[in-house]
Amino acid sequence: MYNVMIVDDEPIIRFGLKSSIDWEDKNLHLIGDFSNGKQALEAMERTGHVDILITDIKMPVMDGITLMKKALQMYPKLKVVLVSSYNEFEYVREGLTHGAVDYILKQTLEPDQFSRTIHKCIDKLLEEEKVTEKLDHAEQTNKINERRRTEQSIKRVLLRKMPYQDCEQRIESLPMPQLLLLGSIKELDRFEDEFGFLYKNLIIEEIQDRFYRETEDGYCFPIGENELIFFLGNTEEPRDTVNKLKERIEKETSLKLVFSYAMVSDPEKLVEGYHHASLAGKQYFFQSNTEIFPYERGVKMLREPLSLEEIKAQIHGEESLENFLEVRFVHWKEEDMLPDNVKKEAGYILKALYWHKVEVSVLMDYMSNLASSETMEELTGLFHEAKNGCDFLLESESKHPNTDNELLDKALSYIHHHFTQEMTLQHVADHIHISRNYFSILFKRFMDINFIDYVIGLRINKAKELLSHTSLKVYEVAGESGFNDVKYFSKLFKKVTGLSPGDYRTEHHK
Repeated sequence: MYNVMIVDDEPIIRFGLKSSIDWEDKNLHLIGDFSNGKQALEAMERTGHVDILITDIKMPVMDGITLMKKALQMYPKLKVVLVSSYNEFEYVREGLTHGAVDYILKQTLEPDQFSRTIHKCIDKLLEEEKVTEKLDHAEQTNKINERRRTEQSIKRVLLRKMPYQDCEQRIESLPMPQLLLLGSIKELDRFEDEFGFLYKNLIIEEIQDRFYRETEDGYCFPIGENELIFFLGNTEEPRDTVNKLKERIEKETSLKLVFSYAMVSDPEKLVEGYHHASLAGKQYFFQSNTEIFPYERGVKMLREPLSLEEIKAQIHGEESLENFLEVRFVHWKEEDMLPDNVKKEAGYILKALYWHKVEVSVLMDYMSNLASSETMEELTGLFHEAKNGCDFLLESESKHPNTDNELLDKALSYIHHHFTQEMTLQHVADHIHISRNYFSILFKRFMDINFIDYVIGLRINKAKELLSHTSLKVYEVAGESGFNDVKYFSKLFKKVTGLSPGDYRTEHHK
């Protein structure tokens, strides 16, 4: 709605102008009428915004030409209509020269003529808005493209895919110093098990979009499978900045994150800053009750893991195995090994115990689970679970050779009967009475797809069927297909099919 102001020293003229048009019908708001330019100017300053000014030329205190000039300084896009008498054409010419849209004569004023003049002002305002919108869109597109090029340059340097010198000019545009933050998603495996890999990507994209909407200067982009990197300008209180960012992201999404950070004072030290922040973040593996880790000099994790041969040499019988494991678990907690080396050693122990005893694919899946553990507590839990799982396999293979096939058949039957309801890996594992992790490995081994991605596939196919053969609304289709969040359903559906639910329905009926 556009704001309109009428200014004339003759009450009868003001009344005639006001009553000539149904202002609301034309989406106009008449904010007032005034008897001289000074009153009108003061009202403009109070109102804060005027789009159309209809003003007499000759008035006491402040004339219309002076008012127009001052008003255009305040509102450059203001549209001015001059109201004049026969003997004021020199003033009209001056007004048109200074930017008036049109003029009307008091002596021949007719409602239709006045309405056309007002429409002329509206058309000009609308046209300017379209031009501004196009320019803003072009500017925003250029800004986004430039930002993405800078993101890619930084990422290539950090991942050592490009030497700093090859993109020095682009990276040097980063104002220094910078606060470099790494945000890692907590409980990633459980999150993916519940929502699927694609949902995680959608959430990461949402975090990135929100960051750029709310932050003028800075960068945010994914740097690994479950990591986001942030660059923020120098801050006197980095921990407070990180705290606020963490709280904001966790409030807006269903993710929980661990942050680590380091200060970078020179563009050429980006890689070093990334290494420092990454090293600081590795402390979470040992200190899972803490979620923000600044880089501090002196953090060292230099001890190497035992080799496979060393482990084999130290394992002799069940009793010595338990003693060996107990000693290794104590060593792992001393924080003098990198988490990846602790997990590597755990994998070597499992391999030393069960190589050539259980299927290689099963053993590799268990070792992969160990490698993806996020905390010491999770690693030791997964290790015991893997050991028990391998022992179970060895025992069941001798007694019931078809156990795995039977378990999977039972699981698939349950899945196909209940996939439109709330369903997690744990639900199905409980139904067939095996551990969650063993069921995950079993399902992937036989079906060659993750459990949740299989379930999502069933739900998407169900949604396609409902969109094609029913008139259910999109949110109803989502619910009937097993999706609780219609926003997530719509994004995921488009990611999988390339079409929004509405477009898919339209395409199907073509």
